[in-house]
Amino acid sequence: MFDKVYALGFPIYRFYYDKNKIDEVYQELLKLEYNENPSNMMWSGMKEDGTGINLHSLPQFKEIFLWFHDCLKEVKKDMKLTCDQLKIVSSWANLNKTNQSFHLHQHPNSFMSSNYYASGVSNDKTVWCMDNPYFKNSNLQPMSSDDVDNGGLLLKHVEDTEPGKYVVFPPSIMHYATENTDQEPRITIAANIYPNGTISCGGVSKLKIKVVD
Repeated sequence: MFDKVYALGFPIYRFYYDKNKIDEVYQELLKLEYNENPSNMMWSGMKEDGTGINLHSLPQFKEIFLWFHDCLKEVKKDMKLTCDQLKIVSSWANLNKTNQSFHLHQHPNSFMSSNYYASGVSNDKTVWCMDNPYFKNSNLQPMSSDDVDNGGLLLKHVEDTEPGKYVVFPPSIMHYATENTDQEPRITIAANIYPNGTISCGGVSKLKIKVVD
């Protein structure tokens, strides 16, 4: 089962991992090495030049990534996609120390993106945002600065940090994470997704894609 909420006109899918297994995953993530990122820490296995390895290739995370793929089967079914499967093509971990946040960004080179909250407190938020169409490409902005801060120029969808929650969302939507207000590290798993196998449109236009880890 999953929750689906329409945020800013697009669906976000929410799944919840087995409560008895959440801490086990978190403890394994804590054992990883992390490098400094602009406003947080990123797993050292992820390399900017593309030579790194994926988190889903590590044996200690095999079980949870199998669960992620089970979740993606539900997403594929709900969206009525014609591909053979939705497959995770890249994955990594992000760590926020106390008072660290995660900068505004999006996920290129993917069809879907997803985020798993391994730890954290509900006080901390992930925020998706997009231009308010009333003011996009316009010099007319009849609002105070307070209105802007509250989402006048940017429409926003906010998700609480809930350990064990896995969300699937469009990769092109800009998003960021607020500061970690907890004394313990806040860790998330990010995973990008792409259709795998034969993609058909009405049985006429076909495209075969083989996703390679």
